[in-house]
Amino acid sequence: METLTVREDGSEVLKYNAPDFPISTDFSCLSIFRDYAAGCHWHRDYEALIALDAEMDYQVNGQAVHLKKGDAIFVNSGRLHYGYSAEMQECHYCFAVFHPELLGLTPAVASALDRLSSDTSPDYWLLCAEDEADRPAIAAIRFLCDHAVPKESLAVISACAGLLDEIKKRNTGNADHAADPDWALIRSMVGYIQNHYQDRILLEEIAGAGAVCRSRCCQLFREKLHTTPMNYVIRYRLEKACDLIREGSSVTDAAYSVGFQGLSYFSESFKKVYGSTPSQYAGKRLPR
Repeated sequence: METLTVREDGSEVLKYNAPDFPISTDFSCLSIFRDYAAGCHWHRDYEALIALDAEMDYQVNGQAVHLKKGDAIFVNSGRLHYGYSAEMQECHYCFAVFHPELLGLTPAVASALDRLSSDTSPDYWLLCAEDEADRPAIAAIRFLCDHAVPKESLAVISACAGLLDEIKKRNTGNADHAADPDWALIRSMVGYIQNHYQDRILLEEIAGAGAVCRSRCCQLFREKLHTTPMNYVIRYRLEKACDLIREGSSVTDAAYSVGFQGLSYFSESFKKVYGSTPSQYAGKRLPR
């Protein structure tokens, strides 16, 4: 069974392009997700994405953001988010996700990033392809998507630093959005799921992670994530199974590694969410 690595706060340590080089990049498309919507998640990494050939949408801490073709979004550290298409239409995109540690956390750098990532900072920044001032940041994101390998580490680190500097210059984004304390509770409960999805999870355990009762837990998931806590667990497990299948794991190994106790229920749940069987999904290949 593959072991998930998490930090003390329950945030997930992502699979990076190479060990000891905390950046992950890829090219993908919305059609691999049921209803053209990825699952809601969070991590301490910064996330930047470009809509390559069509329009798409993003949800960041409950706020809807629309991206036109060529636009990009920069999602701040620690925010719950996911990409989707409100019109259920295809869009190819590229993304770069990198941890602050990539930059080398000297006291001065750590202090600057703490200010950028604080709860009072914007949750996201929308970068418009038509806005000349946004083009350097978009170009930096595309560079990362194309070049994020250890042999180009200095150029990659420089591009990340340049991107963060462009973001720091902007006082817009959603800075006027009032912080909602309920999102901190959701983040704690989602973090518990990310930490324990391979194990048996009970509703009271999820609620306990947010220091709320079961009914309040269900209410928060329904209001903020538009799902139930246990349906979120199933969706999260399925996404992790997809990752394993794409990496070459067998359907059986993937199912049991992410916490499913039987193949029939795994296959049934998988088809309901993704519209295909796990075996059919394993045969898909994404164009770059």
